[in-house]
Amino acid sequence: MRVGSGHVLVPEEVVRGVVMLPSITPVEGLLSPAAGVGLANGEVVVVLCLDPAGLSLSCRDERTIAVSCNVLGNHVALVGGAVVAAGMFELEGEGRVRWGEELVDLVDVNALYAEAEAALWADRTSFAEASP
Repeated sequence: MRVGSGHVLVPEEVVRGVVMLPSITPVEGLLSPAAGVGLANGEVVVVLCLDPAGLSLSCRDERTIAVSCNVLGNHVALVGGAVVAAGMFELEGEGRVRWGEELVDLVDVNALYAEAEAALWADRTSFAEASP
């Protein structure tokens, strides 16, 4: 996937496919990298954004291409980048592959999902502590 000015690879171990999300609905309380929820192949999924700049406003109302993934039994959709290639790539050390002349980092989708969950629970904890 092209994300910003670089590229990343989503490992095949977690990829379910490339899907079209009709729209992405923001959910109050979700923090980055979670961008909201979407409908992927008839199933509501958490949408995670790979782009550090965040999700463009147009993604909320327009169809968005996403990579559907299975993370610890949960189905999520990755957005914030453009799918530019698929296939088998030569491993170049821990967590990197060669794509043409470029070394590309693997996306740790499990860690991304854990980061989104941690942000959500941290926000709930701070809310609970502030409540009388």
